[in-house]
Amino acid sequence: MVTITISGAEKSGALARIAAFLVRKGYPLKGQQIAESASGAKLVKISLEVSHLDKAKLAAEMRSLNPDFKVVSVEGAQTAAPSIKDMADRFPDIASLVRAYGESFGSESRDRELLEAGKKIGAFQYEKEWSFGSPLKMPVALRRTLVPALETLGKVDASDTDVALSDSPFCSTGKSACCEFLTGFMQGFLDAGPLTQNTRVHKAECRAKGNPRCTYTFTYDL
Repeated sequence: MVTITISGAEKSGALARIAAFLVRKGYPLKGQQIAESASGAKLVKISLEVSHLDKAKLAAEMRSLNPDFKVVSVEGAQTAAPSIKDMADRFPDIASLVRAYGESFGSESRDRELLEAGKKIGAFQYEKEWSFGSPLKMPVALRRTLVPALETLGKVDASDTDVALSDSPFCSTGKSACCEFLTGFMQGFLDAGPLTQNTRVHKAECRAKGNPRCTYTFTYDL
């Protein structure tokens, strides 16, 4: 849980305006109230159900709503989300970092940002660990390179056209699912291979949506 304090809320309706704006941006609101500073100025306090928050991004969003709004403090969580470099350095022990990274974005942009982060990590891992030797075509590349790379992250079942994770570390039914990171990871990994760049990855099933496992399908030309 994070509590943010915003100043510049002297005008009537400021609390409702800020709360509505944050909801539109996809932040999970848990509570809101008006408080007073030591000088008597009105402050807006908003509670968000996240564990990480990008304070600079939030401050910019508040200024875009009203130049008078200023983020005074962020309490109860780390104020900087993990970076893509952090995830690359910690691979494969990155599930908690990926979740924290995803939680730093609103719902409207979370999947897109996770997808792009996954692409970068996937491409990096291919170049670092799997780019040696003769390039492989699909579906051989799937079984000999991508599946072993995925198995460092969790248990994988695979065929020539799909992979499934029955207990994906990036999927949670209790919090925001981060499965698009894995979509991006596989896409970036395959895009980095000279003979697998025509492959497209699609998330077909998700445990967070009630399916028994997270499944990803592949389309490619032989």
